Formats: sequence, structure tokens, C-alpha cells
Amino acid sequence: MDNVAFPSADEQQRILNDASTAIKRSAFLMRKAIEDDNMRDSLKHAAGMLAELRTSQLQPQKYYELYMLVFDQLAHLEAFFSDERGKGRSYAELYELVQHAGNVLPRLYLMVAVGCLYIKSHEASPRDVLKDLVEMCKGVQHPTRGLFLRAYLCQRAKGLLPDTGSQYEGPGSGSIQDALDFLMTNFIEMNKLWVRLQHQGSARDKEKRERERQQLQDLVGKNLTYLSQLDGLGFELYRDQVLPRVLDQITSCRDDLAQLYLMQALIQGFPDRFHLGTLETLLGVLPQLQPGVKIHSVMAALMDRLAKYAASAASGSNDPRVLEELAAIDAFSKFKEAIARIIASQPNLAAADAVEMYTALLSYAGSVHPGVLSFVDEVLAAAHSTLGDRGRGLGGDARAERQLMALLTVPLNKYGVSACLELKEYPPLTRLLRYVMHKELAVKLVHKVLDTVAPSAKSGNGASPAAGSGVTLISTVDKVSSLFRFIAPLVADPDVPGEAGGVAEMDDEDLDEEQVLVARLLHRLRSPDPDTHFAILKIAQHQLLAGGPRRLRTTLPALVFCGLELHRKLARPLARAPAAEAAGKDKGVEETIGKGRDEAAAQDGEGVATAADGEVMEAEAPAPAASVAAMEQSAPAADTKPAVSCEELLQFLLAGIEPLYGGPAGQPVVAARLLLACGYIASEEAHLELLSYTFFEEALTLYDEALPDQRTRATALYDIIGYLQRCRVFGPEARDSLTSAVTSACMRLLSRREQCRALCAAAFLWWQPLPGASSLAGRSDGEKAATGGGDRGSADQGEAGGQKEAAAEVQPGLYPPVRDGDKVVAILQRATKVATQAKAQYGATGRVRDASYLGAYLEVLDSMMRFWDSEVPGVDTTKVQDLIDKVQADLAAGVQPDTATARRWQSTLSYITTTAQQPHAKERYGKLKLPQAT
Repeated sequence: MDNVAFPSADEQQRILNDASTAIKRSAFLMRKAIEDDNMRDSLKHAAGMLAELRTSQLQPQKYYELYMLVFDQLAHLEAFFSDERGKGRSYAELYELVQHAGNVLPRLYLMVAVGCLYIKSHEASPRDVLKDLVEMCKGVQHPTRGLFLRAYLCQRAKGLLPDTGSQYEGPGSGSIQDALDFLMTNFIEMNKLWVRLQHQGSARDKEKRERERQQLQDLVGKNLTYLSQLDGLGFELYRDQVLPRVLDQITSCRDDLAQLYLMQALIQGFPDRFHLGTLETLLGVLPQLQPGVKIHSVMAALMDRLAKYAASAASGSNDPRVLEELAAIDAFSKFKEAIARIIASQPNLAAADAVEMYTALLSYAGSVHPGVLSFVDEVLAAAHSTLGDRGRGLGGDARAERQLMALLTVPLNKYGVSACLELKEYPPLTRLLRYVMHKELAVKLVHKVLDTVAPSAKSGNGASPAAGSGVTLISTVDKVSSLFRFIAPLVADPDVPGEAGGVAEMDDEDLDEEQVLVARLLHRLRSPDPDTHFAILKIAQHQLLAGGPRRLRTTLPALVFCGLELHRKLARPLARAPAAEAAGKDKGVEETIGKGRDEAAAQDGEGVATAADGEVMEAEAPAPAASVAAMEQSAPAADTKPAVSCEELLQFLLAGIEPLYGGPAGQPVVAARLLLACGYIASEEAHLELLSYTFFEEALTLYDEALPDQRTRATALYDIIGYLQRCRVFGPEARDSLTSAVTSACMRLLSRREQCRALCAAAFLWWQPLPGASSLAGRSDGEKAATGGGDRGSADQGEAGGQKEAAAEVQPGLYPPVRDGDKVVAILQRATKVATQAKAQYGATGRVRDASYLGAYLEVLDSMMRFWDSEVPGVDTTKVQDLIDKVQADLAAGVQPDTATARRWQSTLSYITTTAQQPHAKERYGKLKLPQAT
């Protein structure tokens, strides 16, 4: 009977429509008979309506529509039965009367309707009526009809069971045992009918029938739900009677869908404390389930349920003794052993399903035992034992590999990076991932370090958030070594030749984005102990050098700045300059001549720095100052001298910059800037003349040999001048050598105006700011060497206030500031000569663009006025006036300057006029003769 095929979908729809029409017609006649108080006709039409449910031509989904039509109409009949009792007719009489219906199915529906009213009236024992009904329903064995009949019985009997404390409990009415027997019997019979539904229809519709069965599974599950809601159901009763009978039914039905659903319904339906006391029983039945059952889902559901129970107990929502009970029964070991038994009993278990069970166990351990890392290692070791023979990529099982990723992510989320770096079994599991997937995990780990604070529960030292900063720092050598093993795909190519995902397959944009993460990570690798910090830097350098030239372009500059950060810590006891000033040198010195560089670029219509340079410098940004301060607070005492010296560290940085000089990793512009920053640090913080000289020498060599074009060379030259102008560690011989090389480089620039601008900037090499002068005044010197704009008055006050050189403090190891007026005048005269040569070129060619020589004169004029304001010997009113006259004479002769030069000339005249009205400068500027306004 079960294997009879259903009609076509159209035919079923026709049958449903006809049956619905018949039900509505019979229902109408039934209601009319009820209004006429005609019991006989009412039962006749009710039976006719219920007879439509006898069909076996409809699939469960369509039969459900028919059932709901009848269910709604039965409410009218039940109301009529209630009214009849008020007229003197007993329910016993009605209960007997409805049994005369001709067909079994209508008879049973009517018996259930009257029987429930019979119980509610207290005229009969609930135990006897319920037992009679549940046994009588066995007369309908058709899967669909029987399932819906028992669903109706279960729903109508809800609230009428002789539960403990209910009005239907009593010596003659029944007890909690009778309620259990009724629900368990109905559950067992419904499950049998539900399982038999799979055999209805043809074999080709099996998937469709399984979907329909899933839609009907809640009908069976209602029995378990009502069981769990019984007030009289205690733990002993559940353990001794309910659970064994439910599990016996689950294992005996041998149906994948039924076993999976009923196990999940059991876990989700009954209280957590029941599961806690019967954990071994639940776990023991899992290996007995069918091979097709998703046991991993059942295990995950059980572990998640108990984990949430433990979490609520920890938060105070439940009995706090729950955690003790879980520890007492050693639930973790039981779960672990159960997983092992399941894997052993199912050789064909999918790898992804096995990993999912371990993932759930790891989440459970993280919730119930948040500080016990040994449990995490046990889970990871068990997972590796299960998966290790599959090799890298898990034999090409993408689903299993993705699930393994989820497993490896759990420790990061539950315990943090610090704990993961201590796990011995973590790296072997990561090696089972393909290179691409391992890289994805590495990116997650790096983001975890960069974006989040390590959890408060940590098992050891070595990675902690800086106090008040929200920054995770990794500060031990062992953990840094572990970290690089974890993120190996980000710093090295695959071990297996030809494996996808290597650097050769990545475009520059994706590679830069990836390596910027590594560069940012380097700033989180530091220790309060300088020796440990230096060891960390050497480990990082070793790992980065193995990554190939394309990666070094981004990561090496960041490593250099990390080294400079350590040097600042080492040099602090030796330096008297404020730490804030030292912290800003690596970037602030470049601003000495920055405006000149920018203006030059604007006049030539070109940019100074490339986008790539900007990205690199952004990647080199150090960690937040708050984290640095926090690390300094925990640093060793000042009297503990570290083994590493400033000289050793700077030598390390010098060797570290070398790969950027040229070749595949070549970034000569970036390398030159790093050399200059290190040279400045070696001079002003470490006071190491030879090392500082080496850094500047290397930078000048790069300038001569590696820089590609004139614009880049001019930019680099301004950088060299700006850094060198502030260095005071050099003796006369070394300084003369460097300044001679700089002035020679100025003359090798192609454009005469560029030569003139560079010479004006180089003139400041012989007029350094005094130690007591403000940084604003000193910086203005460099800026005016290139631009001539700005507030000359403030510089005048700063320089005038610093003329008392005898009173100025000079740090040990540094020479007094070079203030050679003769050299300044000589360089300015040389610049004037270059401008005169440019004028001669204009006279020879007559080209309009060659009229830019006027701008060269203005470069010299503005620089000379700056030195005049600073009272440099040899720079007087005559020299300034001579330059003004030269420019004005050429303009009067009809030379047409470009727009920028004309605007600058007017700005210079306006400045002179305004300054001449100031009391402190009136005497000097009042002597200048300006051209009459036209």
C-alpha cells in the first residue's frame, strides 16, 4: 500500500479541489443541522466531511491543506457537543454514539473530539480515555492519514494530561506515569508512521518526499515538546523512563532523517541539567546511528547547548555549580572520546564532518574552560591525527579545508594571538592548508594583532595590550619566531614548487596591500628590554630577506623605522634634547626645504614624489605613541645597561637598507631617505661621526649613481641638504668633504634656475641654527633657502636672540654650530653668477622660457634677505639693493617674466614695504630703494 505512486500534480490538485468542495458542502450542512439541534444529521454530515480525509491520492503537503479545512470545522462540532451536555445528554452517551460512524477514520476523529470533552468534564478518568484513544488510533496504519490523526489527538489532549499538580491528577484519574505512557506511545506510533512516509510514491520522487517529510517533522516532535513541559517530569523519571525509550525508538527506526531530527529535538527540547546528568548515555548512542546521519551536527548541538548553559552559569543567570559539575564529570574528555568513537565507527565519515565536531569541541572548551590551553592543544592534536594522512589541501576536499579554517580561527577568537603562539599543535594543522588558504588564515591573524586587544585571560607573557592604548604587542623572541611561522605565506613563497598563490602570480597592487599588513605588524614586535627588542628585529630581518625582492620594497623601510624606534630608546640616556623633538626628526627634517621642493615642482608642472613613494612612507608609520609610552614605563631600570649599543644597531640598519639600493628590490629614492634619517640619528642622538658620515656618503653615492632623472635628483639633493644642515657631529674635515660634494652636486643639475635654487639652499650649510634657537626659526632657514617666503621677522628675532654664542649650550660629542659668513656670501655670489649665466643664455636665444632667469635672481634675493635678517656678516644693504636693481632693470628693459615669477616679485616688494614700517626693522629696510609703482 505504501509503495502506490501518487497521481500527477495536476490530478492531485483536481482531487484536492473536489475534496475541499465536498468538505465545505458537508460542513455547511453540519452547521445547519447544529442550528436545528439535529444530532443525527450533525453527526452524519460531520462523518461525511471527515470521510474526505480517507483519501490516499494526495501527497502530505496537499493532505495538510485538506486536514486544516476539517480541523477548523470540528470546532463547531465540539461546541455543539458542549451545548448538548448542558441539555442533559452525558458525554458517555455521546462517546458511545460517535462510535457508530461507518468508517474508522471519521469514527476516530469524532471519538477524539468527544473524548477530550469527556476528560475536561471530569465524568471519566483521563487515564482510561487517553489510553483508549491512543490504542484505537492504531486502527489507522496509512502513513499520512495515521500521522495527522495522531497529531490531532496530541494537540487536543494537551492540557488534559494527568500531570503532577494538574486538576486531572488523582487516584482514579491517573498520574504523571499515565501522562508519560500516553505521550510516549503516541510518539512511538507517530514516528513509525513518519518513517513509513518515505516509501510512498515512486522512487524518482524520493528527494521530494524527503523534503515533505522534513515539513512534517514537527508533528512528531510535538510529543517530545509536551513531554519536556510536564511539571512532574523530574530528572530521575527522565533518566530512567523517558530517555531510554526515546533513544530506543531513535536507534530502532534506522532512518537517517528521523534519527537526525529526533536527536536534535531531544537535545533542544529537554532541560540542560538533564543532559548534564545523562551525558554518557547520549554520547553512547551516537555511534549506533546510521552512517548517513550528520552526527557532527548532533555533537555540535549538544556541545553548544552545554557551553551556553555553562556561560549563563558563569554570568550568574543559572546555578554557578554547573561549571563544577561539568568539571566533575570531565565532560571535555567524554566529548573527545565520543568523537574518536564516531570517527572509528564510520570509516567513510567526511573529513569536513569530523573537523566540524572538533570545531564544536574547541568552542565548548573555550566557553567552559577559558583559561586551559592544554585542552586546545588536545583538540588540535586529535584533529591532526585524524586529518594528517590526507596531506596538504586535505586531498582536494575544499569543504573540509574551509572547515579546518574555521577550526583554526576559534583559538584566535576565544584566546587571542598570545595563546595561539603558545600552542604546539597549531602549526602542524596549518601545514595541512593549501598555500592560498594558509595565507588567508595568516591575514586573519595579522588583523587580530593590529585591530584588537588581546583577551584578559592569557596563559603567559609575551603578547599584551599596551596600557591604555588598545594595542597588542608581541615582546618575546619565542613568540615572534612562532608568529613568523604562522604567517609564513605572507613573507615567503610556497614550499611546493608551482603551487598557486605565490608572489609571481600577484600584481603590484595586491602585493602592496598584503605587505603593508606585514609592515604594520613589524611595529607591534617590540620589547621593553632593548636586547630582546634587538633580537626580535634580527629575527624579523632574517624572515623578510627570505621573502624575495618584491616584498622587501614595502617591508624593509618599516623594519628600519622599527630600528630607529629602538635607537631612540637606547640613546635617551645620552641625549639631552627633548624626546618629542627626537621622535619627529625622521620626518620633520625633510620639511626644512620642503616648500622649495614643492614650489619647484609647481613651476615645472611636475610632481615631486611618486604615488608609490607615498604608499611606502605610509606603510612605515610607527605604532601609536601611547603604546610606545606604555612600553617605556615597563622598561628596565636606567642603571641596567643593555648589551646592544647604538653603534651595533646602526650598523644593523645600514646593512638592512642595502637591498633597496638597486636590483629587483631597488628603491633608491626610499633608500636615500632612510640613509639620511639614520645618518641624522647617528649624528644627533648617537654622536657617532664615522657612522653618520657613512650614511651620508652612501646617500650621496646613491644620488650620483642610482637616481633616474633630474627631478628626482633635485628632490634628493634638497633632502641631503636639509638633513646635513642640522648635523653637528662632523669635524671640519668630514664636514668640508660632505659640503663640497653637495655644492658640486648643485652645479651638476641641468637647469640653471635649479642650480641657483639648490645653491641658495646649500648656503644654509654654513649657517646652522644655535642650540638655543627655536626649531621654528631653524626650519624657516631651510625653507627660505628654497622659497624666500614666510615670516622673516620671526626668524630675525630668533637669530638675533641667539647671537650670544658663548652662552649657548653645546651637547657633548657635538661641535658648535657652523656660522661662517664668508662661506655664506661666497655661495650666494656663486648663485648670483649662475643667475647671470642664465641671463646670458636668454640674451643668446631670445626664447621666452629662458626669461626664467629672473626667478633665479629672486631665489638669491630672498635667500640673501633671510641671511640679512639673521645678521650674517658680509650680507649688507648694498648686496640686497644690487639684486633689486638688477631685477628691476631687466623688467624695465621689457623682459617678460612668467606668472609665478611676477607674482613672487610683487610679493617680495610688498614684504619689504610692510617690514620697513615695523619699528624693529625700519632702520634696515628703510634704506632700500624700491621701484616706483606704475
